[in-house]
Amino acid sequence: MKLLNIDSFSDLQSKSVVTVGMFDGVHVGHRHLLRRLQEVAKERDLLPVVVTFDRHPRQVLRPDDPVPLLSTFEERMCLLEACGVENVAIIHFDKETASLSACTFAERFLCGNLNMGVLLLGYDNMFGSRVSNDFDLLPDLASRRGFAICRDDAVVLSGVEVSSTKIRRALTSGNMVLANSMLGAPYSVSGKVVHGRHVGSGLGFPTANIAVDDPNKLLPAPGVYAMNALVGGRRYAAMANLGAQPTFHTSAPALEVHIIDFSSDIYGQRVTVEFLDKIRDIQTFDSPQALVEQLKDDCSKVKALCSNTPPLTSLME
Repeated sequence: MKLLNIDSFSDLQSKSVVTVGMFDGVHVGHRHLLRRLQEVAKERDLLPVVVTFDRHPRQVLRPDDPVPLLSTFEERMCLLEACGVENVAIIHFDKETASLSACTFAERFLCGNLNMGVLLLGYDNMFGSRVSNDFDLLPDLASRRGFAICRDDAVVLSGVEVSSTKIRRALTSGNMVLANSMLGAPYSVSGKVVHGRHVGSGLGFPTANIAVDDPNKLLPAPGVYAMNALVGGRRYAAMANLGAQPTFHTSAPALEVHIIDFSSDIYGQRVTVEFLDKIRDIQTFDSPQALVEQLKDDCSKVKALCSNTPPLTSLME
């Protein structure tokens, strides 16, 4: 995949078909759009180009209230490449970029840098400043500058149009089945294994305490989860406590993962976990022994769930 700052495309000779978006999570709706991008490129003999941003616009526009991300920048690029994207033009998003109207943005970047022949829009896709909103005037610009505008259809699952917003909502309510169906792959989180309080080892359920790579990465609702842990190129069944540990009087949120039938020392290593399903809420137990009994039951449920779940190939591998 060719990944360049958009200014590096300024000498582009070939006409291009362009789609613009954040592509957070690269969900099934995005993938449908990316397949359509390839089809249009082939039908019209154009260069397919994905235009995206180095950060989410709300990180600039509302820095005190940023959007929790479904994918980090690195994850997003890996997912785009896995979807067969050939060319990605990156725009540095800052206050100047945010101030551009849709027509100015299209003329400066898409026509000026990318020699655009077709603009492919997602079903609900818009861009440009809402203050100087001239998105509806894009057809006039298209007529003047000689490019066509196409809009892709929405992808609908169980009567719901797939979007990054709806996936965030599903994750924050702990509905992993819905979130994963819209993503088209298990929701994953990566981070380095760090030392915790080693409580799990004393209970017979050692855990990997994962320090998530990016603080802007969205974590699902607190609870106990069935998951896969990707360690050293292999996938293991695992269960995790995400959130506080009230039995041990700590309210600090943590992602502690017990990898089933695994005993290697992985402190300092980077691990990726894939959330499959939430199996229960966090509870307070009268004693550590009561917690152990519950963990045994949780482990049995996780093994059954993982053995009955068709293998899913993570796009992050």
